[in-house]
Amino acid sequence: MIEIKDQGNGVFIIHIKMSEVHTLDVPELKEKLQKAIIDKGIKKLVLDLSEVKMITSSGIGIFLNINQSLKSGLRLASPNAEVQKVLELTKVSSVIKIFDTVDAAIKSF
Repeated sequence: MIEIKDQGNGVFIIHIKMSEVHTLDVPELKEKLQKAIIDKGIKKLVLDLSEVKMITSSGIGIFLNINQSLKSGLRLASPNAEVQKVLELTKVSSVIKIFDTVDAAIKSF
């Protein structure tokens, strides 16, 4: 479901290994993300969305919640065109920084 990489300098990448982030998966995904953040003491996080093909509002809610708990230390990276459109329509892009690549997101810190 998720793959965690420590990039050093306090930056972590979490690759979401799901094609759809929808209501049924949200509780488990949220729990895994929150556990990783707490266990590893994550303050700066890049969520790699390259494998996510579809996302629902409840999935977006996870991102907003994490961004708030990390005091805006969250970056979203590599969304496909469909996910990018949803993030823009829901105004997530005005709250969370979104980047075309994981590298660009890392460099933004």
